[in-house]
Amino acid sequence: MDLLEILQKRHSCRSYLNKELDDKDVYKIISYAALSPSAGNLQPWHVIIVNDKEKRNSLSVASLNQTWMKEAPMHLVICGNEEYSKKFYRLKGEFYCKQDCAAFIGNMLLTATNLNLGTCWVGAFDEEMVKRELEIPENIAVYAIVTLGYCSEKNVNIKKRYDFSTFTFFEKYGNKLLDKNLFPLAEHIPKINEESKNIFQRIKNRLIKHSK
Repeated sequence: MDLLEILQKRHSCRSYLNKELDDKDVYKIISYAALSPSAGNLQPWHVIIVNDKEKRNSLSVASLNQTWMKEAPMHLVICGNEEYSKKFYRLKGEFYCKQDCAAFIGNMLLTATNLNLGTCWVGAFDEEMVKRELEIPENIAVYAIVTLGYCSEKNVNIKKRYDFSTFTFFEKYGNKLLDKNLFPLAEHIPKINEESKNIFQRIKNRLIKHSK
């Protein structure tokens, strides 16, 4: 698939086949996600692969009892080491760590889509419950649980996104008006060339005048 097709095909899958995943695909998803940008190239992300059925059940309970999560044969729990980022960026480190891991998760979802696997980014959960279940240290933040598997949904109705014009501004927040006097640029090139010639001619005339 090309990038546009992947972007259009990706959706939140909440129904999965009872089919085992190929380890190679899982490792691709994680390793390709690790190509994501991060502040200072610190790469503060951690991934916990959860296959165990009981643990997946517990994670679904911790995720506000989203029982559909149990169907997914694998959960990928994405964590961030905010303390590590803070060593380099102080208070901003927490913010940068969240940005870095969000980019990591986004690339993970797209890579999975390219491998014809379904995913869902789950952000609603009791962090302390997740930490207890997976023995995650207190200083490590939990950002997301990504369900992964073969999607069983048929005729998926991908939700329509807002047109970019509804949230895009020019030069300052809230400004929807683009200075169209500059566009199309091709129409202005003859005028620009003529003005350039006039400027060069005036410079040339001055040089000739001062050289006499």
